[in-house]
Amino acid sequence: MPPRIENYQGREQSFIKHLFLNKYLEAAAYKLFQGRSPVFNFVDAFAGPWRVSDTSKYSDASFSQAIETLETVRQSLLDMGRPGLKVRFRFCERNPASAAKLQQFAAQKPEFDIQVFSGTFEDNLDGIRSACRDGFTFTFIDPTGWNVESGKVFDFLRNLNGEFLFNFMAEEVNRHAGWDGVAESVGRFLADPAWKAAFEAMPEGSNETKILQLLKTKMKEARVATYLTDMAIRKPREDRIKMRLILGTHSGFGMEVFRTVQEKVEKEAVRTRHSIQTEESGQSQLFPEDQIIAFETDRDGVGCSAHMGWATDLMLRTVSDRPGIAFSKLASEVMEQVPVRTTHLNKIAAANRKAGLLRFDLPNGKRTPSAETKLWAGAPADD
Repeated sequence: MPPRIENYQGREQSFIKHLFLNKYLEAAAYKLFQGRSPVFNFVDAFAGPWRVSDTSKYSDASFSQAIETLETVRQSLLDMGRPGLKVRFRFCERNPASAAKLQQFAAQKPEFDIQVFSGTFEDNLDGIRSACRDGFTFTFIDPTGWNVESGKVFDFLRNLNGEFLFNFMAEEVNRHAGWDGVAESVGRFLADPAWKAAFEAMPEGSNETKILQLLKTKMKEARVATYLTDMAIRKPREDRIKMRLILGTHSGFGMEVFRTVQEKVEKEAVRTRHSIQTEESGQSQLFPEDQIIAFETDRDGVGCSAHMGWATDLMLRTVSDRPGIAFSKLASEVMEQVPVRTTHLNKIAAANRKAGLLRFDLPNGKRTPSAETKLWAGAPADD
């Protein structure tokens, strides 16, 4: 069951975060179980619980959301004739009181393969790795700030077969990262004690965008993922960025799922923000809700005109630099940077082929490239 907004009063940004996690896990699990692996490991590195409203079932906690989502997928496939699928849950929590609640929660659900690790995530990496000995592992890393020893975490992620979703706490980073007093802790977060020189050499920008860029650079250097993309989550009551969810994956499919889920979640974020505004103002909206959502997502959401222009420029530049690139590779690289989906890139490719800016061969009756289609700059000689 997806998260329920009524359980997130005053922390609606966590509702959006859990909604994204729910929808991404669902899509990833269906794909994995029907092809790549019969085993799905879910690791919640900072599991809690903390600040939950539902203190009996923890339905507004990430670990409970993961159990509900993945078990629903497993049961659905079982009903469709796919037996033998296994889900493991590995939860870690450093706060002793929260870890005790987590242990109690696990004890009440003996039908699931749940293992709780008490202590810091970094101190439990070997045990968690052993407990995820085979199959695909999805790691959810959701700290409350930047108190993470990333060097150890990067080693853990690099040696697993899987993906991760990292919650980058943009608001906290933006507020504090420039202070000399936190230089050491930011260095641990970036796995780079000498990070300050690179930070100061960057072009003007907010603390959080610069730290985000440095973090992604270090993740790429550590080879934890082939693709790293992110989406911003705003505090609906204040309309400012609270966090950014970073997906790390080696799969082009992960890029497509991320942008597809982002498109859905953006609409729910707009709906949530305007519902709060209507409730607090006591005044009805001038326009229907669906029209407001369409207007705002068309302005700056996945596949909006600005992002389509950005994707077009990046696609043409990439094909020019790397003639003969396969469309699947090109699409993954563009989606990593730009909030668009494969359907948008198909339209861009077809339009630019017609305009003579791209060249690729298509079978009769086809209008858009397939995954294996190779692209070159310019029009074919017989066009």
